[in-house]
Amino acid sequence: MAGSGSPRTASDEPAGGDAPAGRIDPDQFLGYRIVRLAAALERQFKRDLAATGLTPRQFSVLAVLAQRPSITVADLARAVLTTPQSMAALVDGLEQRGLLVRSAARQRGVAAPLAPTPAGLAALARAAPRIARSEAAVFGHLTEQQHDALNRVLTDLEDPTLDGDDDDRAPSDRA
Repeated sequence: MAGSGSPRTASDEPAGGDAPAGRIDPDQFLGYRIVRLAAALERQFKRDLAATGLTPRQFSVLAVLAQRPSITVADLARAVLTTPQSMAALVDGLEQRGLLVRSAARQRGVAAPLAPTPAGLAALARAAPRIARSEAAVFGHLTEQQHDALNRVLTDLEDPTLDGDDDDRAPSDRA
Protein backbone atom coordinates (compact mmCIF):
# COMPACT_ATOMS: atom_id res chain seq x y z
CA MET A 1 0.00 0.00 0.00
CA ALA A 2 3.02 2.29 0.34
CA GLY A 3 3.05 4.88 -2.41
CA SER A 4 -0.68 4.49 -3.08
CA GLY A 5 -1.42 7.90 -1.61
CA SER A 6 -3.71 6.41 1.03
CA PRO A 7 -2.97 6.82 4.73
CA ARG A 8 -1.31 3.78 6.22
CA THR A 9 -2.95 2.03 9.13
CA ALA A 10 -1.55 -0.58 11.45
CA SER A 11 -3.58 -3.20 9.54
CA ASP A 12 -1.40 -2.38 6.49
CA GLU A 13 1.67 -3.47 8.43
CA PRO A 14 2.89 -7.04 8.55
CA ALA A 15 1.71 -9.17 11.45
CA GLY A 16 3.69 -8.53 14.61
CA GLY A 17 4.00 -4.75 13.98
CA ASP A 18 4.27 -2.34 16.89
CA ALA A 19 1.04 -0.36 16.27
CA PRO A 20 -2.28 -1.77 17.45
CA ALA A 21 -4.64 -2.83 14.65
CA GLY A 22 -6.73 -0.02 13.15
CA ARG A 23 -4.55 2.82 14.42
CA ILE A 24 -3.57 5.48 11.91
CA ASP A 25 -0.12 7.02 11.99
CA PRO A 26 -0.79 10.80 11.75
CA ASP A 27 2.67 11.34 10.23
CA GLN A 28 1.37 9.63 7.09
CA PHE A 29 -0.85 12.65 6.43
CA LEU A 30 1.08 15.44 4.71
CA GLY A 31 -1.52 18.00 5.77
CA TYR A 32 -1.06 17.02 9.41
CA ARG A 33 2.69 17.42 9.13
CA ILE A 34 2.35 20.78 7.35
CA VAL A 35 -0.10 22.08 9.98
CA ARG A 36 2.22 20.89 12.77
CA LEU A 37 5.20 22.62 11.14
CA ALA A 38 3.13 25.77 10.53
CA ALA A 39 2.14 25.90 14.21
CA ALA A 40 5.79 25.59 15.29
CA LEU A 41 6.86 28.26 12.78
CA GLU A 42 4.07 30.57 13.94
CA ARG A 43 5.22 30.26 17.57
CA GLN A 44 8.79 31.09 16.49
CA PHE A 45 7.52 33.99 14.35
CA LYS A 46 5.68 35.42 17.39
CA ARG A 47 8.79 35.11 19.56
CA ASP A 48 10.97 36.75 16.90
CA LEU A 49 8.58 39.67 16.49
CA ALA A 50 7.84 40.23 20.18
CA ALA A 51 10.72 42.70 20.65
CA THR A 52 9.49 44.77 17.68
CA GLY A 53 6.01 45.34 19.10
CA LEU A 54 4.44 43.67 16.06
CA THR A 55 2.36 40.54 15.87
CA PRO A 56 2.77 38.17 12.92
CA ARG A 57 -0.49 39.49 11.43
CA GLN A 58 0.64 43.12 11.80
CA PHE A 59 3.99 42.25 10.20
CA SER A 60 2.11 40.61 7.32
CA VAL A 61 -0.12 43.65 6.87
CA LEU A 62 2.84 46.03 6.77
CA ALA A 63 4.79 43.74 4.43
CA VAL A 64 1.85 43.54 1.99
CA LEU A 65 1.29 47.30 2.20
CA ALA A 66 4.98 47.98 1.51
CA GLN A 67 4.73 45.77 -1.58
CA ARG A 68 1.28 46.94 -2.67
CA PRO A 69 0.58 50.48 -1.43
CA SER A 70 -2.95 51.77 -2.04
CA ILE A 71 -4.50 48.33 -1.50
CA THR A 72 -8.00 48.32 0.02
CA VAL A 73 -8.96 46.72 3.32
CA ALA A 74 -10.87 43.95 1.50
CA ASP A 75 -7.90 43.13 -0.76
CA LEU A 76 -5.52 43.29 2.19
CA ALA A 77 -7.73 40.86 4.13
CA ARG A 78 -7.58 38.42 1.22
CA ALA A 79 -3.81 38.82 0.95
CA VAL A 80 -3.19 37.96 4.61
CA LEU A 81 -5.98 35.37 4.87
CA THR A 82 -8.33 37.00 7.33
CA THR A 83 -11.84 38.37 7.18
CA PRO A 84 -12.56 41.98 6.19
CA GLN A 85 -14.12 42.50 9.63
CA SER A 86 -10.96 41.31 11.43
CA MET A 87 -8.81 43.32 9.05
CA ALA A 88 -10.79 46.51 9.73
CA ALA A 89 -10.01 46.25 13.45
CA LEU A 90 -6.36 45.47 12.73
CA VAL A 91 -6.08 48.42 10.33
CA ASP A 92 -7.69 50.73 12.90
CA GLY A 93 -5.09 49.69 15.48
CA LEU A 94 -2.17 50.15 13.09
CA GLU A 95 -3.56 53.52 12.03
CA GLN A 96 -3.85 54.64 15.67
CA ARG A 97 -0.20 53.64 16.18
CA GLY A 98 0.79 55.70 13.14
CA LEU A 99 2.01 52.67 11.15
CA LEU A 100 -0.39 53.05 8.23
CA VAL A 101 -2.64 55.70 6.76
CA ARG A 102 -5.83 55.70 4.77
CA SER A 103 -5.40 57.73 1.62
CA ALA A 104 -9.00 58.94 1.78
CA ALA A 105 -11.54 59.69 4.49
CA ARG A 106 -13.52 56.66 5.66
CA GLN A 107 -16.98 56.46 4.14
CA ARG A 108 -19.39 53.58 4.47
CA GLY A 109 -19.36 51.51 1.29
CA VAL A 110 -16.37 53.33 -0.22
CA ALA A 111 -12.96 51.65 -0.31
CA ALA A 112 -10.22 53.79 1.22
CA PRO A 113 -6.81 52.68 -0.05
CA LEU A 114 -4.15 52.09 2.60
CA ALA A 115 -0.44 52.83 2.67
CA PRO A 116 2.32 52.31 5.21
CA THR A 117 3.68 55.41 6.92
CA PRO A 118 7.41 56.04 7.34
CA ALA A 119 6.99 54.70 10.90
CA GLY A 120 5.30 51.57 9.50
CA LEU A 121 8.12 51.03 7.03
CA ALA A 122 10.66 51.53 9.83
CA ALA A 123 8.87 48.93 11.99
CA LEU A 124 8.91 46.53 9.07
CA ALA A 125 12.63 47.22 8.50
CA ARG A 126 13.36 46.44 12.18
CA ALA A 127 11.34 43.21 12.04
CA ALA A 128 12.62 41.84 8.72
CA PRO A 129 16.14 40.90 9.89
CA ARG A 130 14.67 38.99 12.85
CA ILE A 131 12.46 37.00 10.51
CA ALA A 132 15.36 36.41 8.12
CA ARG A 133 17.54 35.05 10.97
CA SER A 134 14.73 32.78 12.10
CA GLU A 135 14.18 31.48 8.58
CA ALA A 136 17.90 30.86 8.21
CA ALA A 137 17.81 28.79 11.41
CA VAL A 138 14.88 26.72 10.16
CA PHE A 139 15.69 26.43 6.45
CA GLY A 140 19.43 27.10 6.38
CA HIS A 141 20.33 23.41 6.13
CA LEU A 142 18.54 23.15 2.78
CA THR A 143 20.57 23.44 -0.38
CA GLU A 144 19.62 26.23 -2.77
CA GLN A 145 17.98 23.62 -5.01
CA GLN A 146 15.97 22.19 -2.09
CA HIS A 147 14.91 25.68 -1.01
CA ASP A 148 13.79 26.55 -4.54
CA ALA A 149 11.98 23.21 -4.89
CA LEU A 150 10.19 23.70 -1.57
CA ASN A 151 9.18 27.19 -2.61
CA ARG A 152 7.77 25.86 -5.91
CA VAL A 153 5.86 23.07 -4.16
CA LEU A 154 4.40 25.51 -1.63
CA THR A 155 3.34 27.85 -4.43
CA ASP A 156 1.76 24.96 -6.32
CA LEU A 157 -0.15 23.94 -3.18
CA GLU A 158 -1.13 27.48 -2.16
CA ASP A 159 -2.54 28.62 -5.48
CA PRO A 160 -5.47 26.19 -5.79
CA THR A 161 -5.99 25.95 -2.03
CA LEU A 162 -6.24 29.69 -1.49
CA ASP A 163 -8.12 30.39 -4.73
CA GLY A 164 -10.80 27.82 -3.94
CA ASP A 165 -11.14 28.60 -0.23
CA ASP A 166 -14.52 30.13 0.58
CA ASP A 167 -13.34 30.55 4.17
CA ASP A 168 -10.36 32.86 3.64
CA ARG A 169 -9.42 33.20 7.28
CA ALA A 170 -6.07 32.03 8.53
CA PRO A 171 -6.13 28.70 10.41
CA SER A 172 -5.41 30.56 13.66
CA ASP A 173 -8.53 32.74 13.05
CA ARG A 174 -10.79 29.71 12.76
CA ALA A 175 -12.34 28.28 15.90
